[in-house]
Amino acid sequence: MFKRLLSIIFLFVVFFFSCKKDPLIYSAPVIEEPTSPFVLKNDVYPNPCRGIFTIKTNTTDSQTVSLYNMTGLQILNLTINGTTAIVDNNLTNGIYLLRISSKYGTNTGRIVVSK
Repeated sequence: MFKRLLSIIFLFVVFFFSCKKDPLIYSAPVIEEPTSPFVLKNDVYPNPCRGIFTIKTNTTDSQTVSLYNMTGLQILNLTINGTTAIVDNNLTNGIYLLRISSKYGTNTGRIVVSK
């Protein structure tokens, strides 16, 4: 009788631990993080410069670079298709406004030329 009871307990334990648990019927909701918009960043260096400066950007898309003097006259207009463009222009001493436009927006800044 004792052997039979042990065998029944043994079978019960084996059966209990060998059973797979049922998967959850309702899974927890997945909360997605909102995607942040792309922020266009441009670095212009050195500033002040001697007429030669570098524009470094975080996108490889086409961008339009415009350079204006303080009277509003456009001195330079070019398109860059990459992350870095070196602009060499025979600029005179002064402060210039730099405008970089792309499909992500427009950044403006100033650059000082001091020779």
